[in-house]
Amino acid sequence: MSKKILLLLMVVLVTSLHVAAQSTAKLSGKVINTRNEAVPGATVIIEGTERRAAADVEGRFSFVLEVGKKYTIRISSAGYNTKSLEEVEVKAGIDNTVSIVLETKSELGEVVVRTSVRKETTSALINLQRNNTAVSSGIAADLIRRTPDRTTGEVLKRVSGASIQDNKFVIVRGLSDRYNAAFINNTQLPSSEPDRKAFSFDVIPANMIDNIIINKTATPELTGEFAGGLIQVQTKDVPSRDFLSLGIQFGFNTVSTFKDFTSNERSSTDWLGFDDGKRKFPNGFPASAQEYRTSTTEKRLEYSRLFSNDVYAQKNTTALPIQTYNLAYGSSRVLKNDAKLGFIASAMYRKAMLKYDVERAFSQTDGQPIFSFLDKQNRYQSNLGALINITYSQRRNKISFKNIFNQFYDDNYFTREGFNTNRNQDIKFYSSFMNQRSFYSGQLEGEHQLNLADMKFRWNTGYSLVTRSQPDLRTQQYARAEGGSYQIDTDDTRRFWSDLKDHTVSASAALTIPFKMFSEKQNFKLGGSTIVRFRDFKSRLFRYVETSFANFDEELVYEGYDKIFRTENISQNGFVMDEMTNNQDKYFGVSAISSGFAMFDNKLSDAIRLVWGARVELFEQFLTTKDLTAKRVNIHTETWDFLPSLNLTYSINNKNNIRFAAFQTVARPEFREIAPFGFYDYEANYGISGKPDLKRTKILNLDLRYELYPAAGETFTVGAFYKQFKNPIEFRLDPGSNSDRRLYFYQNAGTAETYGAELEIRKNLDFLNKNSKFLNNVTAFGNFTYLFSDVSFPDEVSGQPVNSNRPIQGQSPYLINAGIQYTSDKLFNMTLLYNKIGPRLALVGNSEFPDIYERPRNLLDFQLSKKVMQKKGELKLTFSDILNNKIYLYENVGGSKEYTSGDRMFSSYSPGTTISIGFTYDFDLRK
Repeated sequence: MSKKILLLLMVVLVTSLHVAAQSTAKLSGKVINTRNEAVPGATVIIEGTERRAAADVEGRFSFVLEVGKKYTIRISSAGYNTKSLEEVEVKAGIDNTVSIVLETKSELGEVVVRTSVRKETTSALINLQRNNTAVSSGIAADLIRRTPDRTTGEVLKRVSGASIQDNKFVIVRGLSDRYNAAFINNTQLPSSEPDRKAFSFDVIPANMIDNIIINKTATPELTGEFAGGLIQVQTKDVPSRDFLSLGIQFGFNTVSTFKDFTSNERSSTDWLGFDDGKRKFPNGFPASAQEYRTSTTEKRLEYSRLFSNDVYAQKNTTALPIQTYNLAYGSSRVLKNDAKLGFIASAMYRKAMLKYDVERAFSQTDGQPIFSFLDKQNRYQSNLGALINITYSQRRNKISFKNIFNQFYDDNYFTREGFNTNRNQDIKFYSSFMNQRSFYSGQLEGEHQLNLADMKFRWNTGYSLVTRSQPDLRTQQYARAEGGSYQIDTDDTRRFWSDLKDHTVSASAALTIPFKMFSEKQNFKLGGSTIVRFRDFKSRLFRYVETSFANFDEELVYEGYDKIFRTENISQNGFVMDEMTNNQDKYFGVSAISSGFAMFDNKLSDAIRLVWGARVELFEQFLTTKDLTAKRVNIHTETWDFLPSLNLTYSINNKNNIRFAAFQTVARPEFREIAPFGFYDYEANYGISGKPDLKRTKILNLDLRYELYPAAGETFTVGAFYKQFKNPIEFRLDPGSNSDRRLYFYQNAGTAETYGAELEIRKNLDFLNKNSKFLNNVTAFGNFTYLFSDVSFPDEVSGQPVNSNRPIQGQSPYLINAGIQYTSDKLFNMTLLYNKIGPRLALVGNSEFPDIYERPRNLLDFQLSKKVMQKKGELKLTFSDILNNKIYLYENVGGSKEYTSGDRMFSSYSPGTTISIGFTYDFDLRK
């Protein structure tokens, strides 16, 4: 690996010495109107020359201009005021882009608006923020580059009102992941998890993102299945110039790197994110549990020997630095008849070896400890990602084919030691807990500006595949009574295989029809979509037991963890596999959402804009499995939902908006939540099962927000929201749980309400000293969200709602994001970021066992970057999680929600501070 790195650096160095000064560069632009709509066909002229271009269906155009020379560009289109853009200058080796906003022509006749490049870019930025149809928050690629975030999940915690659980699951406005929807390139994503309704955003690398927008209010054109936020991820599209970019980064984690690292023997392809078959379920083993159980003892011993029984030995290595490699290529070509072809491809590889010492404890209701354990975790992770986007556009038409793929591998080998008071035994536990996930999403989409009445037609077809497998999840437990020796506990010594495949096929189309009313341009939009999902899940569970109680060799129970299940011990006087698979341990599900919508975008006056309409959704869900008696169980649901929405914007002037929104949405059960499949998570120490009779949740939403956009890139917003839930779905403790084996399941509550307020600020600090060049390049930003919610359950006797005196599961009472950023082309770029969430309700308890909360932690990140080698190279130094606060979950004994000295630790560990250094080099391939 070191030779490859050295070769890469030599190539970069040699290439940089041959970079010649460039005399021309490409300028790319986009023409939009005051509604953020493209203006296709707009005429763009370079004054003083004969050069001109017509904007395509997306409003885009491009020219190749001389470096260092200033130009004036004139933009015009029927029905709009002409704009003259002055002081246009391009630079070599960078993206030269500009956005132009055309204003509707008034009754007084045409007006020529003169402005500079800087002012016009400012106008476009303000226009983009203030004219969104819905209340939204977002983050763009330029800020993402200035953070230490490596995945979309980590990026999302920077967005106002959003937080992240387990570094991958998004919580928006305090509502857990099941109340949020995820889109990538205009296609809805399925749940990526077998045990929850959530999409795991850690599978999308941050360097492949163009922007992320979180819609917090609904419009008829988008799905009505959310309450917290609708997360829209757009991957990078057609580049403004040809380029090749190479990047490399190494990270040092203070609690992991260069420490002893323990695991079982790895397969030859683990580093790529794929198991090479070492963990594969054995060929020749009976296809069903029934077939195996009815076999003779000799036959079951023969089948048991098919398993790889030499996989338990430990291998000790050293945890290497975190490695990340990036490669990106982009190209665009002008074809005949003003057609353009754009191509962008990128690949990413990351490998990490991380160590955590996790403390765990369970207690009785009276506070007496049940057990106290220390887990020594060794996480081996590899991540391989790729993106390919191709776009063809010709004047009034555009067609794109977008693809993203990610392979994620996570193997947590951990040992656990401690004392179990209930059993009065010392415990030693060994486990290899491996997850292998794949994600592919592909979309073919088109946009067409029709000649008939300036109508616009958009369509999208998509396919996505999410797979998750847990091949050979292994556990071994040894127990020792006082004064005795450790011996195997076969009840908690298991091997588990599971495989989940989720296919989604989608199609959508929408037609926008412009018309005039009140002397203003109006839009009517109608369309429909369908999303069909197929999920297939199956699993097998085994444990080792004595083949014969009468003939069993008692000395075998004292054998070591790496020798006890050797092939010679799978015998008549040794062990045999006992299959524990239940009929519910596999299921097949199909769901379909067919929808149609009608939406009006009305400009009622210069100040008032009303976006309103309704969406109708037909939801069908079918799941089939078997119960314990092998009887076929079919769960079928069919519901119609009418989902109206209204978004009203009052523009006091060009810089001030007041928004009001009211809308109806739903949240439907996921396959896993209705499947009666049960699974015990030995890492988290609790079991999970579904409930077939879950109902969908209906949500009434109200939003009010004031927005101020004082200058370029500056914003101040303050707002409030209210949500009323009927039949909210919650993940809570099963009353049948006992003190040392807790079980969780899904259940509808009666009602719930959420109230919240949001504040967001982004301000340039030049107001402190107008003459300071330093402060002119410094921007401070932050957002704060306050939340309150209440859940009621029907009384088991009276049926009346009873207040539970707790928030909705997954909610924090507050979220804080803050940062300061310094940007300079000549010197360096610097970003300091802070994030904190209030005590979050992680797991819901009951009258015997208290709720589990996550304690607030202060997250501080810092990044310093510097352009080098004629600005083609960039060095980055990053410090992530500088304060290294513990990730601490506690049993909320006192009931105050905030952590107090009387609360009891549930789990706790320090993730460590990560210090990274990276280098990126951009080859400009312009001919």
